Amino acid sequence: MLLLGDYLYAQGLVRLSAAGSVEAVADMGELISLCAQLRAEDSVDDGPAWAASVALLGQGVLGETEDGEGLLARAREAAGDEAVERSLAAHARRVG
Repeated sequence: MLLLGDYLYAQGLVRLSAAGSVEAVADMGELISLCAQLRAEDSVDDGPAWAASVALLGQGVLGETEDGEGLLARAREAAGDEAVERSLAAHARRVG
């Protein structure tokens, strides 16, 4: 399963870089790093990081704000409350 996850992550980065978005590739690296850190600390609350990344991909948000509330606020500002709530619910179903 680990190798499948690595493969899918690498393919996502290939597609982002092919679209010409170096910033988006950097954001995905930040997201994976932050999620790994949260998991290592036994925190399962990485939904805000995912929501912010989806709403603001390519804008360097995770490098600027790492706390959950700050990330959610940035995501809500960019995408709206309803979209963020749907994103968090989908994340919880898949990961939770």
